[in-house]
Amino acid sequence: MRKNICLLAICLLWSIAQLSAQKLNQAYQNWYAYFGTAQLDKHWSVPFDFQARIRNGISDKGQILNRAGLQYMPGTKAGYLLGYAYVTTYSDGAAAWFPEHRIYEQFIYKHSNSRFTMTHRVRLEERWVGQKTTVHNNVQSWKYGHRLRYFNRTQFPIRKEEKTTPFYLALQNEFFMNLWNNKINDKFIDQNRFLITPGFALQPNLKLEAGYMNQFIQPATGDKTMNHILHFAVFHNFSL
Repeated sequence: MRKNICLLAICLLWSIAQLSAQKLNQAYQNWYAYFGTAQLDKHWSVPFDFQARIRNGISDKGQILNRAGLQYMPGTKAGYLLGYAYVTTYSDGAAAWFPEHRIYEQFIYKHSNSRFTMTHRVRLEERWVGQKTTVHNNVQSWKYGHRLRYFNRTQFPIRKEEKTTPFYLALQNEFFMNLWNNKINDKFIDQNRFLITPGFALQPNLKLEAGYMNQFIQPATGDKTMNHILHFAVFHNFSL
């Protein structure tokens, strides 16, 4: 199993290196994220997250994301969610923050065995991105677009003498696709995010992670960018 994990990680990193060899803009960022889940009862919960995505370490502005939704899980494996997100992204060229509203629907499916836990997530987003002018620092109009995202996360427990430890390794990838009549970005491939990270469970409901994320972006301008990201995350589940 360990050999298979290492081989998979090597293949993914090799693919990243091949993309890096192409003519891409390269950038470095730090992402800080808190993922919480407030359990309402056996079936209903409120997943939410707050993220600060900072360019060039902590010196430059980047993106702030606030997101929450209402989730229904009829069993232990599948879940359905309706949510809303508010995102602000800083543009160096315009020297201004651009707002974005999102409504999203998603389906999650989880399965596990003694060797790993895997999560699949399909998310459909309806996005409204504010447009500003250099003359007036306020929103003049909005661009609308649909985006589909497929997310896969596989988590491997780390064992010592056949006993599970609080440590684990996670491999994660998410692929973003722009859909029909998208006024925000007419490129079908929007971006891809690959994450490899160790994790530590402080408690069964509280986990910490610090790992490497590779983000490939293809904006509407066509100037492809690869971000190398140091990703810090906290996962916290609790009952209300």
